[in-house]
Amino acid sequence: MNLWLGLLVAASLFSAETLHEVCSVCHSELVEQFTTHTHFRKGMSCDACHGPSVAHRTATGGVAPDRISAPDEVPALCGSCHPAQRKEFTGSKHGLLVLGRSRTKAANCTTCHGVHNSRTAVQTEAQCQKCHESLPAPCKGAPARKAAGVSCVNCHSRHTLTARIPFFPGAVLPPARR
Repeated sequence: MNLWLGLLVAASLFSAETLHEVCSVCHSELVEQFTTHTHFRKGMSCDACHGPSVAHRTATGGVAPDRISAPDEVPALCGSCHPAQRKEFTGSKHGLLVLGRSRTKAANCTTCHGVHNSRTAVQTEAQCQKCHESLPAPCKGAPARKAAGVSCVNCHSRHTLTARIPFFPGAVLPPARR
């Protein structure tokens, strides 16, 4: 009996089903989200972030995947394919907090980019505002600022999140930055 069970498991592992189809049996919502992600469209599957996870896939519950990245591990995982962005992030205020395992919560790659699906610009800004509730004067004025197409990344670098242009009271942003 155990031989047949072993053969059945082995056959399922080497079947024509793709890994995301195997995972969708239990994780249908996450897989559905992931199929909309840029990483999925570029050929990545669940194992890119979670490892082969054979024991997890063949269990009937209670076995964790090989890898679920902690916040301070995310930059290295993402940075293995995005080294320039990793370099920018690790030197940033957020990066130093995340990698230093600070008690102060800080953004990592998935905060802005999402985990299983990509975040829209509006969703990303909502993430920023969870910690940065009080915005500086040039950033206020919603919904007018939304109508004008102003967003955090108009003035802040995408991965260091430092201001790209100096702010001073009464500053007027150049049209390209509005």
